[in-house]
Amino acid sequence: MKIRVDLSGSAKDNSYDILIGSGIVNAEAAGEVIDVIKQAGLKGRACVITTETVNGLYGRLFKNFLKNARIEPVVLVLPDGESTKSIKYLSYIYDELIKNRFERGEFIIAFGGGVIGDIAGYAAATYLRGINFIQIPTTLLADVDSSVGGKTGIDHPGGKNLIGAFYQPKCVIIDVNFLDTLPERELKNGFAEVIKYGAVLDGEFFIYLENNYEKILSRDKDGLTHIIRRSCAIKADVVNKDEKEAGLRSVLNFGHSLGHAVETLYNYKTVKHGEAIAIGMIFASMVSEDLGFCTGETLNRIKTLIKNSGLPAKIPGFTPVEYINAMKLDKKVESRLIKFVLVKEIGGFVFKELDFDYIHEFLKKIL
Repeated sequence: MKIRVDLSGSAKDNSYDILIGSGIVNAEAAGEVIDVIKQAGLKGRACVITTETVNGLYGRLFKNFLKNARIEPVVLVLPDGESTKSIKYLSYIYDELIKNRFERGEFIIAFGGGVIGDIAGYAAATYLRGINFIQIPTTLLADVDSSVGGKTGIDHPGGKNLIGAFYQPKCVIIDVNFLDTLPERELKNGFAEVIKYGAVLDGEFFIYLENNYEKILSRDKDGLTHIIRRSCAIKADVVNKDEKEAGLRSVLNFGHSLGHAVETLYNYKTVKHGEAIAIGMIFASMVSEDLGFCTGETLNRIKTLIKNSGLPAKIPGFTPVEYINAMKLDKKVESRLIKFVLVKEIGGFVFKELDFDYIHEFLKKIL
């Protein structure tokens, strides 16, 4: 199926399609997927940026796919892991693009998880002041979140995603079959972002997740396809209304304020992005209850689904001061206030600017 990211106003020309299916990236490279790629303008040559693991599993299949689509690949293989989202590897990508004389009309293809999508997208946004790129995600996290919406970037030792740009892909191709080889922990890692969509934007979807999480996490193709399709549709609708996070799009940061602090405090090791966001969603829900925006039942439902999905539910034992110092580097901080997304009831949200004194005292109370 196809979902349209239909941007408005001056960004209208940057609108694009998300194609979702099972087995659509294959050696035969026939049908709708080729139509989407051709409509995006991809022809001739492309720089494929991927990881060692993805290349080992699917490199040959993907080269055959591109060959049959009459695309000549120049393949750059980067290490796995969050540490790849760095100046070091961004510079390596620039060096290879220059060495191979890539021109503005040519393409970068991000073939991997969220790390690859972010760094490849940022390279595309900045090389020659912007060249075309396509997202072909291979993890659930990238399928439902990072491949859609045009957020690109790299990390800095001081904080996650502090260097980046909004830059939309020309299309997104999501093949559910790539999840067959995804480690269980990575599948759960992506499921955290799926929970986010239901918790603050779609109460009926949240109920579906409560009733079907076991089936989904056992890799049922229909279940996975449904949650990817619904998550992408929700995110596309938000991005259509607010491409560059001037207002509504901030709702997609539910769980991210404390979550990003957790990642920073672990130095992007030990805890994965979705796991940190799960912790952040529980914290944001606890704050929501404390401030009277939601009931204890709402908090309990969110916490229970996170626990049942095998995601961490306990807030790590860093000190309140450590959390505050990490959160002060958050992109959402302004005038010593940090913009939180809080839950009202399941499927509803409210934005609230919180001062660090309140957060410090609340952390002291719960840790």
